[in-house]
Amino acid sequence: MAADSGYIGGDYCHEFVVESEIGETKFLATQDAKYQAHVDVAKFTKYKEVTHEEMKPLQNVEGKGMIGVYELAKYLKIPAEKTTKTLIFETEKHEIIAAAVNGIYDINETKLKNILQCSDLKLASPEIIKKITGAEVGYAGILNLPKSVRVIMDESLANRANFECGANRTNFHSINVNFDRDLAIPDQFYDIALAKENYIAKDGKQNLIEKRGIEVGNIFQLGYHYTSLMKGANFIDNDGKAKPYYMGCYGIGLGRTLAAVVEVNHDEKGICWPKEVAPFDYHLISLPGGEEFAIKVYQELSQKGFDVLWDDRDISAGAKFADADLIGIPVRLVVSKKTGDKVEMKLRKNTTNKLVSLSDLQNSTV
Repeated sequence: MAADSGYIGGDYCHEFVVESEIGETKFLATQDAKYQAHVDVAKFTKYKEVTHEEMKPLQNVEGKGMIGVYELAKYLKIPAEKTTKTLIFETEKHEIIAAAVNGIYDINETKLKNILQCSDLKLASPEIIKKITGAEVGYAGILNLPKSVRVIMDESLANRANFECGANRTNFHSINVNFDRDLAIPDQFYDIALAKENYIAKDGKQNLIEKRGIEVGNIFQLGYHYTSLMKGANFIDNDGKAKPYYMGCYGIGLGRTLAAVVEVNHDEKGICWPKEVAPFDYHLISLPGGEEFAIKVYQELSQKGFDVLWDDRDISAGAKFADADLIGIPVRLVVSKKTGDKVEMKLRKNTTNKLVSLSDLQNSTV
């Protein structure tokens, strides 16, 4: 699924995630799973205002303590979609950013950070907000901000008429704000809105479903991010021109992969290792009367290239069986006085067992 490249940088990142309720990764997907993306980069179909309203006179309306979007909309007697949410941020270079989205959405700080190409982004302090806007926290807007403030507007603000935003004055809100009269249309609108469950996917049809998973690997399409910074990291093309290499890399988390395998392959008794990644092919258990035959079984299977875990401990059969279920090797083998020259075989995920000959086991592909 699509994900954020983070500090590694580059043009694109694809994250491999195993779905799990205990996973630390939160992502959004459609019902048909044709779209899946980390919440940091997920896209959705945004509300678009379709209006032919005539411009109304700009007004500043007092709304003391009215900060919540829906409470404010009710107070102003306007749809929530007419409100605007503006947050003031500061980068590591002390650049002040005013980020604005339709009031019904939240701002995705990861998307915003990527647009700004900054390494650190934080909400501005109340003191800076007061200095920039002249108002207390909660009343910031995109009108009449100092030129030193960079304004980033979300796509959800395009094509609006007579909308609301903070008045940059404590306890006041501006209504009937319009582009081309009160506010210049920006050169570009961006995608900085945070996708959430039940938002409409980009296909315009399906709702997004929130899921969790365990990240087990990544592919990073680094592009020219590093080669452009490295002197001489070039190749000569067919025209004899030096061009920087296009880079990519990947990472696989072995520990995470094993944890994910266990998380999706277990039952109430323990692990159920898939044979492809199991630490052993067979779990051999010897019980009274089967000790000598167990040696033969172990030796011959090992000679055939099978990995065998042999439990020859002097403990009860029940304890051995319980440990075998807990460890979860795909196939359990039991030899005892009762089985004679046969081997009792049971698949970890099955409840039944059967007697087989040693030759059958030797010719098995597990």
